[in-house]
Amino acid sequence: MPPSRRTHRAPEASGERIVDPPLRPGPAGASSIGALVDNNRLLRAAFDTRIGDLRFWELAAATRREVLTVATEYTGSYRHARRPDDVADWISRPIIMGGHQPELFHAGVWLKNASLDAYARAVGGTAVNLVVDIDRCVGATVAVPVGTPREARLEHVPFDAGGPEVAWEERAVLDRDCFTTFGARAADLLAPLSPDAIVRRWWPLAVERAAESHRLGLALAQARHLLEERFGLETLELPVSELLRLPTVMVFTGWLLAHARALHEAYNDALAAHRRQHRVRGRGRPMPDLAVRRDASGEWLEVPWWLWSRDDPRRRRVFASVATPGALALSDLETLRIELPIAPDTSPSKWVDALSRLEEHQLRLRPRALVTTLIARVLVADVFVHGVGGAAYDHLTDDIVRRLTGCDPPRHAVVSGTLRLPIDEVHPGFASADPAARLAAVQRELRDLEFHPERHLGAMDGLPPTVHELVTEKRRWIDTFPTPALARRRCREIRAANERMAFHLAGRRQDLLARVGPLAAAIRARKVLDSRDHPWCFFPETTLRRFLLLETRGDSSYPSAH
Repeated sequence: MPPSRRTHRAPEASGERIVDPPLRPGPAGASSIGALVDNNRLLRAAFDTRIGDLRFWELAAATRREVLTVATEYTGSYRHARRPDDVADWISRPIIMGGHQPELFHAGVWLKNASLDAYARAVGGTAVNLVVDIDRCVGATVAVPVGTPREARLEHVPFDAGGPEVAWEERAVLDRDCFTTFGARAADLLAPLSPDAIVRRWWPLAVERAAESHRLGLALAQARHLLEERFGLETLELPVSELLRLPTVMVFTGWLLAHARALHEAYNDALAAHRRQHRVRGRGRPMPDLAVRRDASGEWLEVPWWLWSRDDPRRRRVFASVATPGALALSDLETLRIELPIAPDTSPSKWVDALSRLEEHQLRLRPRALVTTLIARVLVADVFVHGVGGAAYDHLTDDIVRRLTGCDPPRHAVVSGTLRLPIDEVHPGFASADPAARLAAVQRELRDLEFHPERHLGAMDGLPPTVHELVTEKRRWIDTFPTPALARRRCREIRAANERMAFHLAGRRQDLLARVGPLAAAIRARKVLDSRDHPWCFFPETTLRRFLLLETRGDSSYPSAH
């Protein structure tokens, strides 16, 4: 039976973190990263699936060798990457893996990278971060908070020219001047709120890497990775597009495609089970079912990949036909159609040759999110580290693996955190101010002025005769029993008395109304500034170091940041 699913929510308070499992066992033998590694190795050893002539564990061992070798070569192309002399021992040690798109993500996402390093150190293994460059680059602007704490707003600042929504691996820098000046422009706008934002000093690294890599996403990822090196993190990185080109990964990809119908059914069945369990009615939630199409050539089953070409880099859905014995036809049902010698009874070497030829012909076959994590978790990582969002849906991956193989997949870890801009350091009192509470108090008083004005007129013996009479008249009507004959008149008379008394409180009412607008603006500004989604590079370096390193670096073997 699968274990009960853990649920996590992003921490609320700034500086709080989720690290599950922890680095070290807690009281009463609680779980730790070491225990999770041991458990996951047992789960992987239980896989009895054969892929061609290889048992699953043999393919996994070969993949781990390739991943570590290529990740070291890739990382070493722009920063120091140490390759141990004893390669066999290196490969046998745990691999802790995570991944994210190469965007300007928030500090809670960046905490995963620090945790990869800490987890790997705790178990004597290697940390590998996947740069998910196969996802779409949906824009090249960043929302920058500008203004003052009482009137802050978001201004969308471009770091490159706009372009078509293509995969990060295809996205070049389109406007060199815009890209080069972004760090200074963003830092100038941030200065009133975060004057020491690291973006000003860090961005030249991104400019340098863009000139070398010629890719927008790789420039951002490599520049961030260089900063991590300065912080003392010893991780390897590898773009997912490069991972998918490894021969062993192509073998596994070929095996999945060779079982296209079983994968299609497992995917949809897992979604159906999720919707039943969580009582989700929408057929598109959490993601749409894989579709079935029919044309003159027969039935086409949608499979969880994307397909595009260098000439037309729009990501298209992929449909598979298994009508031809010994072959698999893939098509976007628009313009692209390819036939590959991929089937359960064909040789894995033919799968690799066919998928390699796709790359040579500038065709890109890239897995969707669930299949990407399936490959990483089942084939490579001893522990895969998710954020809260990825963990929320990766039980679908678990279900798909069980339906395809009959085995439980390795478990994942969850790391996330919340970091809010340290506005109080620049504007003391911001953290303790509560404009929402003050606005609520103003609104309560306005309501009290409307329905109980007599409470605000002062002592009865000091009231003018006309006002005194209004208060007395209202009390008389309140004390009158609301018989059917008098109920409507009683209500009208009380309301009229309130309106006449309100005339004498018009100044107070105007003062309160004048406070509503500024307080509402302050609430909107606080919502902007309290967001946990601001990019990590908008924070001061000292704040980032504390958030990333203090708790996760509890081992004395960690080098000090430099």
